Amino acid sequence: MTQQTGAGDKTNSTAITPVATSAVTINVAGYELAALHKPAMATSAGTQPEGKVLQLLCVHGWLDNANSFIPLLPFLDHYEIVAIDLPGHGHSTGIGTNAYYNLAEAALLLPRVVEALGWQNCHLLGHSLGGNLAVMAAAANSGHFESLILLEALGPLTEDASELPARLAKALEHRMQPQRFQSRIFENPQQAVESRLAAARMTQQAAELIIERQLIEAADGSGWQWRFDHKHRMASPVYLSEQQVNALLASLSLQTLVILANDGYLEKRPETRNRLASIPHSHKANVAGNHHMHMDDPEPTARLIREFLSDPEH
Repeated sequence: MTQQTGAGDKTNSTAITPVATSAVTINVAGYELAALHKPAMATSAGTQPEGKVLQLLCVHGWLDNANSFIPLLPFLDHYEIVAIDLPGHGHSTGIGTNAYYNLAEAALLLPRVVEALGWQNCHLLGHSLGGNLAVMAAAANSGHFESLILLEALGPLTEDASELPARLAKALEHRMQPQRFQSRIFENPQQAVESRLAAARMTQQAAELIIERQLIEAADGSGWQWRFDHKHRMASPVYLSEQQVNALLASLSLQTLVILANDGYLEKRPETRNRLASIPHSHKANVAGNHHMHMDDPEPTARLIREFLSDPEH
C-alpha cells in the first residue's frame, strides 16, 4: 500500500488543505481496479449510532478518474472513503482485446467491490456515469448499500426503440475503424489540460487534477497520451429506453440524494422531472456551477452530503 498526498491544493482558487490518501488495488472479476483510500478521522462525528464509521464508495464519471473526488475529501474528513478508477480509466486495467464495455457489467462490479474491500455495506456516491452505474448496482442488489448519492446523475442516457438500427450501425462502424479512437500525442501535459478544457466546462485546477491521473508517457518517448482505454469512446450498440430507466429508478429502495448543478447537464432536460418522481425516496438539491461542480467548488456539495448522511431519512 503506497502512501501519497491527494493534490487538494490544486483543485480550486480557494486554498484547500491536502488530505493524505493511500493508493490501493482491488482485484475484482479479473480486473485490477486502482483506488484511493482515505481513512476516517478518529472522532465520533461521521459515525452511525452503534459507533460504526460511515463508509463511502465513490465512482467517477466518463473519462474521469478517482482524482475527481479529491476536492471533496477535506470536507468529508469524518468518513472512510474509497474512490475507484473504473475499468479502463485512470490506473485500472482495461477489458481486453476482444471485448467491449457496457453499463450493466460495470454496474455489477460495484457490489463485488464492496465485498472485496471487506465492507458489509456502504453509502454509494457517484458522479455522472458513476451515478448512473450506482443506480443500476442498487437496483441489482440494494443489500450492499445503505444509501445513494447521485451527483449530476439520474440514470443512463436513453433512446427511442426506433433508433436501435442506426445505433447498431454506428457501433459497428466504430469497431471496424478502431484507429479513429487511438489517443493523440501531446507534447506536454499542459496540452492535454487544454484539450480537456476545450471539451468540458470546468476550472483549470479541476482539469489538471483529472489529467494528472489520466496521462501516460508514449512508449516511443514522443510525448504524452491518454491512459484511458480508447474503447470507451466508441458508440454503445444498445441504449436503454426511458421506460426502462424509470423502472430502475422506481425499484430503488434506498434513500437517495440527487445533487444537480444549476448549469449542469440535467437541470433543463425534459426527462429530469419524471425521473426524480420515479425514485421512491429521493431528496433533490441544487448547487451553483457546471457538471463538475463537486470539483470546481466542492464545499456546497460536501455540505449537502454531510447533511444527508447525518440523517438520510430527513
